Amino acid sequence: MSDVQSAGHFDQAEYRSVAGSFATGVCVVSVCEPNGQVSGITINSFLSVSLEPVLVSWSLQNTSSQFDLWTKAQNFSISVLAADQRHLAERYAAKPSDPSWVGDFVLSDRGVPRVRGALAYLECRHWSLYRAGDHTLIFGEVVALGGSERPLAQGKPLIYFGSEFGEIKR
Repeated sequence: MSDVQSAGHFDQAEYRSVAGSFATGVCVVSVCEPNGQVSGITINSFLSVSLEPVLVSWSLQNTSSQFDLWTKAQNFSISVLAADQRHLAERYAAKPSDPSWVGDFVLSDRGVPRVRGALAYLECRHWSLYRAGDHTLIFGEVVALGGSERPLAQGKPLIYFGSEFGEIKR
């Protein structure tokens, strides 16, 4: 007897459960809106795509209330969160961002916000979009990157596994 099921013979809850068995890192994508307000969104869909050119991707649900903001953004950053930044992951999972949280960010020389104290960041310019089912993949070309001031031994990443936040034990 096989555990393999053909496409269409399982429900979304079952799929989410299986997908949740894959541990991912947690990031906040941030952008300056046309009015100057900083917006952020928590993701666990970050993907390194290419080395030449250096491309990354993340996905956004097509029904997101901020779909137009993110798919039209010409510049954005992806900040890799540390284990002690769970509160930021929870904050930016809420919709929409509150302008009073601007202190969570620092602006780059190009005016792109990134999370203060994150383990690492990648500053990107829009590359392309690809609609994939009920999500859209947003591709960015990395134009700047950097790490945290934290020593690597102290810089544990925030992870997401089984619908819960956690950290790597070293």
